[in-house]
Formats: sequence, C-alpha cells, structure tokens
Amino acid sequence: MARYLRWAWDIPFLGPGVRIQRISAEFRSQASSFGLWSVLRAFAIRAIQRVIDFKVLRAMCITVVVPGFLELPTGMTADFLDRETLRRMTAEAKYDLTAEFLDDALAKGDECYAIVDGAEPAAYGWYAHSPTRMSDGMLVQFDPAYVYMYKGLTLDAYRGRRLHAIGMTRALAAYRAQGFKGLVSYIESDNLNSLKSAYRIGYVDFGRVFIIRMWGRLVTFRTPGCAAFGFGIAPPSRNGDPGRGEAAPPDHLSGRT
Repeated sequence: MARYLRWAWDIPFLGPGVRIQRISAEFRSQASSFGLWSVLRAFAIRAIQRVIDFKVLRAMCITVVVPGFLELPTGMTADFLDRETLRRMTAEAKYDLTAEFLDDALAKGDECYAIVDGAEPAAYGWYAHSPTRMSDGMLVQFDPAYVYMYKGLTLDAYRGRRLHAIGMTRALAAYRAQGFKGLVSYIESDNLNSLKSAYRIGYVDFGRVFIIRMWGRLVTFRTPGCAAFGFGIAPPSRNGDPGRGEAAPPDHLSGRT
C-alpha cells in the first residue's frame, strides 16, 4: 500500500484524467481487500507524510502458536542458522545481509531463523533479545520477556508460499519452549498488506508509536498499551550503543513474501 501511494503521487507525466482513473481504480481494489476505513487512514497518513516526516507504527505481539503455520513444504527444513552459513550468505546480494550487519547482530546475541530448501536458505527472519536499532538510528526497546522480530526476507523464487509466516510461527514455538512469552514487532500503519499477513498468523495490536521529525529533532509518543510490553522507540544511547544490529525499515515485519 505504501508503495502504491508513493506511486500515485509521483506520476506527473500522466494526464489528470488518467491519473485520477488509475488512483480511483486502485483505491477501490484496496478498499475491497482491506476495508474503506483502513484505506482512508492509509491515505491520510501518506498525505501528512508529504508535509512532515511522520510515521505511525502499530506495535504488535504474538503469543499463540497457530498449528496451521507449523508445517513445512515438502523437502524443506527450518532452524536457527549457524555463523558459517550466515557468513556465506553475506557474499550473495540476494540475501540482503552485509558483513557489518552480521557482525553487529551476532555481537548483541541476535539470531536468524530460516527455512532451507536443500542447502539454500529460502526465507529468514531475525530475532533480538536486546534493544535494536532501526534504519534511522532510533532504538526499538521492549520487555526482555519477549523476543523482538525484525528483518524478514523471502527469496523471489519462493514468494507466495507463506514461508515467512511459517518460519515466524516455528520461531515463536521455539522461543515459547525456552520460556519467552512471545514475539513483539511493529508495522507501519499504512502497510496494509503486511498488516493483513501479520493478523492472519495471530499477531494482535497492543499499541501505537508516533514518530515525528521536525527541524532536525525526533519526537516520539506511544499509546498506553505499549507500557505493558516495555515497548517504545528511543534515540540511540550515547554510552555504548546497546542497539547494535540494525532492524529493517518499519514496514518489513512480514518480509518479502
């Protein structure tokens, strides 16, 4: 949805009539899939973002394992990846893993759970136990009774098979078995496709975080529901950055499926 809205505003080469028709058709399609009010809210957020740097993050958690998302496709396996496998992945651009990211993530104890087809990782997600940096340097903070899920990716050849959802559900089961309460994450409020995918596997909202950048300063506000999960967004610590390891942009919870 976010990609569509950017496209809708950035096509000046089309005539007004063509542009309006295309926007109208896409709006009806999105409204049919996600509901009128959801699409209107997404449009409103995108309109505000054309004036100021503004984000609304839906803070979410999942604590219940949905059995329907535990079964792996035939011939595939799933587990946490070892360092050697991850190092090999940094040499291939398709995995979107840099050596710098990997060093930082592993140094702070983050783990990567992946679905593997033969010897090739097909989809993965990263899981953190400590504050984790977003792409803009802000830190995601959360109750250590939960595990923070971030940076999910599914290779192009495997999209449409719900591998990200399966991997996340299996990771949830593994962490629950270790005594954690569940997973927490966030999605930008105008990313309707990712929100739909997250709700389908059992994620529920527990709050919102508003981020505004004005005159070079970042201001954040969280709704009361976030307090129970210790969830918030804060500037990086100046005394030994505890957030080493960079999270994906806010609309990446559901990965590229």
